[in-house]
Amino acid sequence: MYVTLKELLGHAEQEGYTVLAPNVFNLESLIAVVEAAEAEQAPVIIAIGESRLKDERLQKYLPVIARQIARETAVPVGINLDHGKSYHELVLAIQKEFSSVMIDASMCPYEENVTRTREIVKIAHELGISVEAEIGHVGMGEDYTENGVKDGLTEPEVAKRFAEETQVDALAVAVGTAHGVYKGTPKLDFERLEEIHKMVNVPLVLHGGSGTGMENLIKASRLGIRKLNINTELLIEAREQVRRELEENPGIDYSILLKHGKDAVVRTLRGYMQALGSSGKAWSKS
Repeated sequence: MYVTLKELLGHAEQEGYTVLAPNVFNLESLIAVVEAAEAEQAPVIIAIGESRLKDERLQKYLPVIARQIARETAVPVGINLDHGKSYHELVLAIQKEFSSVMIDASMCPYEENVTRTREIVKIAHELGISVEAEIGHVGMGEDYTENGVKDGLTEPEVAKRFAEETQVDALAVAVGTAHGVYKGTPKLDFERLEEIHKMVNVPLVLHGGSGTGMENLIKASRLGIRKLNINTELLIEAREQVRRELEENPGIDYSILLKHGKDAVVRTLRGYMQALGSSGKAWSKS
């Protein structure tokens, strides 16, 4: 069942759970996401990174296959452009009927972020497509220090103003997570997150879920995070499973290796869905 980000996160806000948004990059990763969602009867978001749309063949086929799978499955599924920084790729995702796009102008000055976000909101909303944006900035794990992130954390008052001025459907916030592998220990500012949730009237998104720790993520979910992006941890789990299979059977067929990698991703995703409350939350259109 193909649905918008606004529908997915509205239901999550109402029921108090977090929807997973795993990144996909090939058929196996795409099937893994939907397979996990079906097994858990969980709503899910297929995240396709901007870099995938820069690849001529992937941009031609991956969104089409993702959309077909989303429409054929019984659980609610959305397709989201992840970290759209280029106007070209943002418009391309809209043309390819993604159910939502994320415009990431978080590194720009505030007013430019607002202007760029408003433009995408105007285009997308005319076509019934949801928009996610980011205020504050979620950096990279290698930039982490013993004290956590250096700067870029979201200010609650600024987040409130930004959501009102742009009319986005979801807002990604920076409260201490990072993309990729953490150099230090994840330190989330839960007081900041709680304050943002109280002040902002749209569902909140957390990027950088990999390696953040399940206890931290469960608490973040309870404090208002309704969408969690995850990628690196899934790649690591698949890689390690493939490594183990190769050690046990060096002559294993490549197609079998791909299946083992996919199954590892499914197991990991199901664990997240159970922990963050999306299991059993699938609904049907009346």
